[in-house]
Amino acid sequence: MTSTDTIVEFKIVVPGMFSTVIDTFNRVQVTGHTRMDSVGYPEIPIISYLVAIPTCDSVIMNIELFDSIKYSNVNIYSAPELIPDTTVEGNIALIEQFAYNCTVYETDAWFPGTVAETIDKGAIRAQDVIRVLFYPIQFNPVKKEIWAYSQAKVTLTFMNASGSIQKNVGIFNEVVGNTLINYNSNGLNASVSCGAGLTDTGFVYRDSLLVGQKIGNKCDYLIVTPDEFFYNEDILNLAIHRSGFNGFDVAIITTSTINGSLLRYIDLNYIEGSYWILEGRIVERIGNTTVYMLPEPVYVIDIYEGGPFRCYYDDSFGLYNPTPTIPCDYTTNINSELSMSLQVFPNPFNDFMTVACSESNCLTVIYDTRGLLR
Repeated sequence: MTSTDTIVEFKIVVPGMFSTVIDTFNRVQVTGHTRMDSVGYPEIPIISYLVAIPTCDSVIMNIELFDSIKYSNVNIYSAPELIPDTTVEGNIALIEQFAYNCTVYETDAWFPGTVAETIDKGAIRAQDVIRVLFYPIQFNPVKKEIWAYSQAKVTLTFMNASGSIQKNVGIFNEVVGNTLINYNSNGLNASVSCGAGLTDTGFVYRDSLLVGQKIGNKCDYLIVTPDEFFYNEDILNLAIHRSGFNGFDVAIITTSTINGSLLRYIDLNYIEGSYWILEGRIVERIGNTTVYMLPEPVYVIDIYEGGPFRCYYDDSFGLYNPTPTIPCDYTTNINSELSMSLQVFPNPFNDFMTVACSESNCLTVIYDTRGLLR
């Protein structure tokens, strides 16, 4: 194993393969590893490694095969479909149901067609990672032949790399060290106090400190809870513990999507060729949160128009601004006091509707979707 800020090299040794005969198929397994699970496709074994990498634009992989052997009269089993079923005890379990992709099994070519690939370039906390997949078998379903490989060397190089290949992930150090093949752990984990005795321990964000459930500052530890547990004492104690003991900034949010309210919505799609555009997501109480509140003509452009949805506000709901980078220069709202005194029925209506106002002096002005006074 070689692991530096510019290159990572490691050797793959297949620990052994065994085959189980199922009807006319061979179900091949590599000890301790998984298999491809695309339903109906050949169930090729996979050897997978998660590798620490530096921050970079892309990763270039080179693979060198040390040996190979060809076998005939082998028909790799097709990946089954997992379907729910009820056990004799009344529990729900997933069972395998045979599936077979005729097109794939009638193709005279090697499958999967590549010996190795990199996927899932991402990060664990601050540590950049990438996953390396090695396929120790290439299978020709028409000829019923396989090539099997037992050893290979993988070399990873990095485009426009910067910084160290190993990042500090705090109390997740031990977890990352056990997950990545080239991360040297110092043993730091969640049972170690990083915050106790420090003057600058973490902070807990909740309630008004987390406006609109938007985490404006850096968050080290996120607790997502159903509404009924949002003020639960045990949840708060956990947050306080992580803040004081581990030195984390902790945010507690609920599963509610907008300002802590569970709102119904419908999604509309524009019908090609229509004169009026009415599309986007229309949210209960708020209106269209995607584009324009009212339908707009396809072929008319008003240079003085205000633009799509900006913000919503009322006294009980608070401010909802889905795009903080766009100012709230246009804000829709519902005046709760006024809405209680005004009634419009029936809704919907065909020819006539009634507008009733409980106030003594009430002026009702109605505009159509074109903005014309009716």
